Amino acid sequence: MVCWACNTDNMYTSHDCYFLFQTSIYPTCALTRSVAASGNFCMVKAVMEHGVIHLKLTPNQGTYAAPDLDLTMSAAVSGRPISYTRMGYRQGLIIGRSSFGQLKAYDLQCPNCDFDYELRWSSIYELTCDRCKRTYNINGSEGYVQSGDKGHNLAMYKYVTYNETEGMLVVSNGL
Repeated sequence: MVCWACNTDNMYTSHDCYFLFQTSIYPTCALTRSVAASGNFCMVKAVMEHGVIHLKLTPNQGTYAAPDLDLTMSAAVSGRPISYTRMGYRQGLIIGRSSFGQLKAYDLQCPNCDFDYELRWSSIYELTCDRCKRTYNINGSEGYVQSGDKGHNLAMYKYVTYNETEGMLVVSNGL
């Protein structure tokens, strides 16, 4: 569960998160485009297939070739060893830029269902939980409940940086 009271700013989750992605290796993938342009977001899930980590990408809009939605990952980025086990509650994030250009990262799990149910796109800027039926808005907001019963906003991660020159995206809570 989210420890909302543990945060100095309860807008952010205190859950451990560290995700490092080198956009320069995948310049046409959905995630790279999501951090480069306003109004684009992308679901990012780490999945083990045949002993190899894959990032499965689901953008909120646009058309992509299959290789730009299923990325085979290595164990290091720019010589830094990485693990994909710290990508939120269940190895899934939603990363992108609001239509106002703000870089954001949310957890892919529903905060009102004990982080046991994955969200899905219901429209360009809305995500829905099929269990509790809440819909969350992520465009220019803090992932608030758009419709359904009142509850927690989406779990949002505090540090999201994208260095276009180095081609490096980092999502973390600084833990």
